Amino acid sequence: MELPRIGFLAPAPLTNGYTAARRFAAHFTGRVDGLSGFREVPLKTHAAIVQAAAAGQIEYGVIAVENTLDGIIVESIRELERLFETETVKRPYICWEELLPIRHLLISRTGRFGDVRRIASHASALRQCSRFLGAVQQARPEIEFTQALSTGDGVEQALGDEGVAAMASPEALERHEPELREVALGEAMASGELKWDDGAWLTDVRGGLTRFWILGPQPMPPMRGARVRVTQRDQLAQITGTEDHDLQKTCYLLNLADKPGSVHRALGAFASRQINVACVYPYPRLGRQFEYLYFVEIEGHAADPLVAEAEDEINGGAAGRPERERNCILLGSYPNTALLQRHGMHREEFRRGHYPEGMVWRE
Repeated sequence: MELPRIGFLAPAPLTNGYTAARRFAAHFTGRVDGLSGFREVPLKTHAAIVQAAAAGQIEYGVIAVENTLDGIIVESIRELERLFETETVKRPYICWEELLPIRHLLISRTGRFGDVRRIASHASALRQCSRFLGAVQQARPEIEFTQALSTGDGVEQALGDEGVAAMASPEALERHEPELREVALGEAMASGELKWDDGAWLTDVRGGLTRFWILGPQPMPPMRGARVRVTQRDQLAQITGTEDHDLQKTCYLLNLADKPGSVHRALGAFASRQINVACVYPYPRLGRQFEYLYFVEIEGHAADPLVAEAEDEINGGAAGRPERERNCILLGSYPNTALLQRHGMHREEFRRGHYPEGMVWRE
């Protein structure tokens, strides 16, 4: 079998998009590292990844869609919406989801805070570290902050100019030592030059995650027995009850009339069937001032009978209408990765259903 072409944010292997592609590639090969499981197609922007998937230039595309520190990645959502501006585009579906932890280091060629003239990284990474950058600005007002195409692009800029420091992952530093070094923030803090809490953490909040969607030719196949009961606990780890959740999720684009009650009725189609709506994100409707489309993420698979009923109800007899003119447009179905990561038993069940038998995992 020919290995799939997977597009991700360049450059390899310096971005989390590449790491997410490797993890997704394990789905094909049975190797948890995914090193030989795909043909690498690094692309410069998330928009280019979506366009390449739609044009058939890659089998799968990895795009960042959300992080827990900075919210929705607008450039990815925008490009998904643009696929509906024309009927000639063959549209990919969301078929997989990966979650990766957020941690940034400040790295440069000299490793000295006093040598830094410019800090470069992806716009989202800069926003995730806004408090730290505010402290840098107070200490060294002359330092510039510039947006790079990706965190990996910032690393390449740092490699080429000793006055540039990149905000990038520990993996990027590991790959480029000793050419690049972690900037000695502790020394700047000890001397009083930089007022900051912890030189080992730059993000505004610890424990952040970035969510990636993988775009492919069709949604993930449905699982059997994917509905699970999850025990709920309070901050003291005391059991407070149980809730039913699904190991699968589905995303729709709601294309609703700008009329009273239209959003309420659409979401009610899910609520009346006890389908959990996990996220609702408004996106401006192109060409119409202050009107919106809605990205809606629910628990469950599009092929589930109740989910399909809700979709049909929202569409109100859309048979025969072009997809882009419907009220409820399927974007894809994929794993409920956050639930799977929190609950080992459910994770093992999912792996048995979707990964090669005998695969060895390194947690």
